[in-house]
Amino acid sequence: MFLLINITMLIAVVVMRFVIKRMPNLLPNENLVIIHVLLFTAQTSLWIFYRVIRADLYEVRDTYLADPTNERYSIYLYASAFYWKVTVVLDSLEILLNLFMLYMLHQFSIFEGFVYDPITD
Repeated sequence: MFLLINITMLIAVVVMRFVIKRMPNLLPNENLVIIHVLLFTAQTSLWIFYRVIRADLYEVRDTYLADPTNERYSIYLYASAFYWKVTVVLDSLEILLNLFMLYMLHQFSIFEGFVYDPITD
């Protein structure tokens, strides 16, 4: 389901890119849209991987809790450490994507190619 949503979002962004390209003076820099699409795709793909890792971690934890042994505990610790690493990378990528979105909003706000807008002026 999430893969279908991600594919739909990517198609929508590509279609929007071609629509925006036909409009004069709408984007200050077209490369910003491409960077956003790449960051969004990387973040969504990593999020799907994160969900799979979390399901595996829960399975390992339940196995350990059903029959606690030292070997199962060490497997649980390794799975937890890997889950933590993926979480740190995912959170960092999400922060980068959010900061980039703020940068894009700033670029749109200072862009002088627009016609007079009575709402912002």
